[in-house]
Amino acid sequence: MDGLSLRGLSLEKALAIAAYGESVAAFRYRALAERTADAPLRAVFEEMADEERGHHEMIQALLRKEFPGEDFILSESDKELVIVGSRALDVSTPEAFRRTMELLHASELRTGRFYAALHDTTDRTDLKPMLKEMADECFDHAGRLKELGND
Repeated sequence: MDGLSLRGLSLEKALAIAAYGESVAAFRYRALAERTADAPLRAVFEEMADEERGHHEMIQALLRKEFPGEDFILSESDKELVIVGSRALDVSTPEAFRRTMELLHASELRTGRFYAALHDTTDRTDLKPMLKEMADECFDHAGRLKELGND
């Protein structure tokens, strides 16, 4: 997938990375919802924040069930598998908002590629539908963000 290699990455660590990405995405979308005065836009960001929070909780529950006692310290390179840029976002000007939408778009694409690569490399057929759905949702979010950034 676009050169993304998960070789040597255990499933449990990959899921820990995914949980991190979902928590950052939820934080970012919630912060954007709180900073925008535009009600329809705020609703979009709140919906996306809730969705990402739900994904985070689902992955955390899976980790507790499947891999109890596993704990990881994620490196910057681990985090960069699913996140572009810093957690903090600037939407103070129209130009800053556009740049933020580009950053979020890139993060969603990166995370979608991560889930797609994990789907393609895991031998856990029971997880494949979830991983495919997560990848598809990331690509959907990326499309929505691209539209928002162009408005």
